[in-house]
Amino acid sequence: MALEPNQIEKEIQIDKYQNLWNTYKRLIAVLVAIIISIYTGFQFYQSSEVKSGEVASQIYQEIIIENIENTDIIKQKVSELKSNHSSTPYASRGAIYLSRSLVNKKMNDEAIEELLWASNNAKEKSIESLALYTLSNLYLIKENLDDSLATANKISSPGYLGLKNDLLGDIYIANNDKEKAILSYEVALKFYLNKSELAKVIQTKIDAIGQ
Repeated sequence: MALEPNQIEKEIQIDKYQNLWNTYKRLIAVLVAIIISIYTGFQFYQSSEVKSGEVASQIYQEIIIENIENTDIIKQKVSELKSNHSSTPYASRGAIYLSRSLVNKKMNDEAIEELLWASNNAKEKSIESLALYTLSNLYLIKENLDDSLATANKISSPGYLGLKNDLLGDIYIANNDKEKAILSYEVALKFYLNKSELAKVIQTKIDAIGQ
């Protein structure tokens, strides 16, 4: 019995697909294996990241409830965060907390190293800005005005606009640049006006320049 034209066309298509499968089945199998491996690896990575974040969070909680004077204990825990959980936000937070402990013991150079690490490795913009703000203040205390100014100007979080410009004003005063100091203080004053008691402090600084 002769085949209908439609049936002939179907048979031809089936033969084509069969030939394609025979030709590329090994390649297809390899591609499927690669896709499965990538998916499995991604799932494992996500699981590892979640677990690392949970452990890092626990370590960070231990750090912030530790007495600020127990610098060696804090340093040990921060070192663990840096070594094993640097991809989490808690490593930079821990480094900033350690810098406070170091400053309390007049170990400013070591504190600067911690703040540099925190600012360079922060996973959150606000934490980066906090590290930069604290670092700039330390440079100012050490009368390293160039580094203090450069660091302050790196602060980019909108929530730190007031603190940044208040700090810039202090740096310009230390550098005997009253004109730039007033401009910076005025930006800070506008940011805090009717929102914070810091506005009064900044206004006092502006008034003092005019005397």
